Amino acid sequence: MKQYILFSFIGAAALLSACNEDFNEDVAEPQAWPQEEAVTIPGFSVSAVASSDLAKAGEKVAVFSYTQPSGMPEGTTIENFRLDITPEGVADAKTTQLKADEGGQVSTAELQALIVEAYGKRPTERTMKAKVYANLMKEGQASLLTCDPIIIKATPKAPFISNGYYLIGDMNGWSADAMSPFSHSDADVYDDPVFTLMFSTTGDNQCWKIIPQSNVDGGDVWVGGETGVVGVEVDGDSSLSGKLITDNPQAGKIEKAGMYIMTLNMMDYTYSIKEVAPEYFIVGEMQGWNDNPATGKTCMLYPTTAMIQSYTTKFVGAANLKLWLNSDFGTWSACFGATVDGATDETGTIVNTNSGAIVCPEKDAFYTFTADFSTMTYTWTKLDNQEPAEYEFIELLGGFNGWPGNDTKGFVMTQVKKAPHNWYSGEFVLDADTELKFRANANWSVNWGADVDVTTDKSGQATQNGSNIKVPAGTYNVYFNDITGQFVFVTVE
Repeated sequence: MKQYILFSFIGAAALLSACNEDFNEDVAEPQAWPQEEAVTIPGFSVSAVASSDLAKAGEKVAVFSYTQPSGMPEGTTIENFRLDITPEGVADAKTTQLKADEGGQVSTAELQALIVEAYGKRPTERTMKAKVYANLMKEGQASLLTCDPIIIKATPKAPFISNGYYLIGDMNGWSADAMSPFSHSDADVYDDPVFTLMFSTTGDNQCWKIIPQSNVDGGDVWVGGETGVVGVEVDGDSSLSGKLITDNPQAGKIEKAGMYIMTLNMMDYTYSIKEVAPEYFIVGEMQGWNDNPATGKTCMLYPTTAMIQSYTTKFVGAANLKLWLNSDFGTWSACFGATVDGATDETGTIVNTNSGAIVCPEKDAFYTFTADFSTMTYTWTKLDNQEPAEYEFIELLGGFNGWPGNDTKGFVMTQVKKAPHNWYSGEFVLDADTELKFRANANWSVNWGADVDVTTDKSGQATQNGSNIKVPAGTYNVYFNDITGQFVFVTVE
């Protein structure tokens, strides 16, 4: 039966005799702490350090100091300190044991991980209850000691992250009222430190900086310092990725006019800029969640502008979707979607970090889904006409195939099985420049055209009996919606 030392200050002889009798005889290596009842002894006490800032700590950080009893018998030591730490103010808080050295230091990384798991990464001082244990050792045998609990306070290591950020620069103006806001999920910025903005540049060699929301709230966007304006180290740096700084931040530069998506990760203060073409595809119920770029690109958003794109159909089945840029098709981590998986709200925020599926508010109904990438928002709009005209097939016809007459089929497109009224061509080859139109059921009574030259405009909105569409020689994937008349020609490289 295990017994324990009751430290006595009556005399060293009494303690020495107790050591042989009362120490646990079966303890060979005290690394595996026995689940015995801990005892307290006079003079052994622990005091918490006032507070610990893990951002300023090394590999270890002091959280307590202890007082050793006076008159310790020769050969007797107090070793093997550890703390049972329980976060306060946390429902169902888990107690975690950390090893400590004789200086009251624990692993900074382990304490950081404990705080982050309980409270998140925000650098706020946290309060935790701790019970300190140690072993009273003599001749390789141990007895378990403890004392009154202490309260330790520590602030986790994390950089300053503002609640929002803005792009300021040549592309939108250097004034506060012209800045473009980055989008962000609804999560705490220390749980999700990624901010995203899609924007266009109006010319070559346009410079930029980043303004934090805290500057805006303070009334001066140009305040510097650790929590102020963000930029790059070298003025005019045209790198498309790199490190962000707040110490004397300089302007980055985008060399070529175009459309870009900028992503900030403010936990490690990095940025990336990616040039994008306004070509977005749906992945979801309507195309079987097919992520194969060779076969899955059957549902393309129709651009109203480069930033605003839409898709109209009867949303059937699970009626869910996510979005991919053409260049990212098949890369799930690059999907655009909702902040919450399965969101059925009529409006919402678009994110491309940990995105969830967006779901039509009313299944088996005709809706237009509209994505606005300038504000990173989406909207569902129910069609007034829930019984649009249906067609057996849609065809492409024009100079390339001799403008076939009634009852003679042109190039027949394929209807998306679970997205009715949307058609795609597959690979469509034109050996020479031509003009063409869309037609239904091999009959000229229903045809669509538009005064559009695909040389400069890849998309448009065709109307009944509209003008011929001018298309240069090349290979295309063509998409058409017979409800809205919207179309897109995507060049196949």
